[in-house]
Amino acid sequence: MRAEQLDHTYVLNFVAKYLSRGASSDAYAEPWRFPLIDSCKPADDAASTQAFNLVTFVWRAAQAEDHRPVSVVGSFDKLWDSTPLERVQFGGQATVYLAVTVRVPIGEVHTYKFIVGGEAVLDPINPQRQRLGNGFEWSRFFTQYCTAPISLEEWEIAILARLTNEILPFTTGDAKQFMDRYYFNSDRAAQDTTFRQAFRLEQPVGAVNFIDNLLSRDEGHRLIDYRICLKQIDAVLRNRFPNVEPAQLPTGAYGDLYKEMANGRVEGWDTDKYRSPWFFLTLLRRHTWLGAFSHPKYGGNAGGAGWAYLQDQFEDQNGQPCFDWQRAIERPLGKSVDYFG
Repeated sequence: MRAEQLDHTYVLNFVAKYLSRGASSDAYAEPWRFPLIDSCKPADDAASTQAFNLVTFVWRAAQAEDHRPVSVVGSFDKLWDSTPLERVQFGGQATVYLAVTVRVPIGEVHTYKFIVGGEAVLDPINPQRQRLGNGFEWSRFFTQYCTAPISLEEWEIAILARLTNEILPFTTGDAKQFMDRYYFNSDRAAQDTTFRQAFRLEQPVGAVNFIDNLLSRDEGHRLIDYRICLKQIDAVLRNRFPNVEPAQLPTGAYGDLYKEMANGRVEGWDTDKYRSPWFFLTLLRRHTWLGAFSHPKYGGNAGGAGWAYLQDQFEDQNGQPCFDWQRAIERPLGKSVDYFG
């Protein structure tokens, strides 16, 4: 794979802030930021750059005098080939960091390892791991707009979709009609990019997908909360409705459960395993609303549908939208020529 021209200042801006606390992996601040996933700057072919991310892999040598060659190999390229890392310079002097930037399509999950002095090693910075079918563990990353399940299992996603639908207004009434019109009437370019990547029938704005991505990186420490509580919810619903799969239950069953969780008391909830259903609901609500109205590249707010709904709901006294979100967002989703995601 051909490497992009390395921006040493760009790399140093990240490593100086997040990796300056020491050589031990325990001292890394916010390690989930690595490898660095960034948008491509717009070129003459805007559609081409929209379809890729710039992925920068970083290796921290034990000392500047460590001259062992370092390269990266992964599923984003031919597995029998590797891409060498370049020593990062500061003021003309070599640092302890090596890096390389490659272009990877958006919406994908990949595994990789570093080859250091001929030996394959996991990325000591990135906490994401994936054990392959052959039993070997690899480091993992995913690019923007990724919709493949990463942290949660399918049954967990199905229940989570029902819970988020109880929180968000997009599956009933006028809001549902608006969403149907918005997706159906969107221009072809948007349908072929953002919507195709992020929209799912049971997730009108992709909130569950956002949460799954969030639990893989930024809030990986909350994955245990979801695993315990979704299992609790599954058990509670199976006990109440023994002949129906929880994901297939009517809306009222989830509405009743939601109210009980909001009150902090759920019949059948094992408080020895997780003390407060109210706390989990609060966590879930925060993540759900964040996903519904954050930038679509993070997995939610598919095609800007959440933003479009806000624009439709709020007008000034002259009947003009109070929230013209397209002015601030990159093309082709928005109209801005200055912002590129």
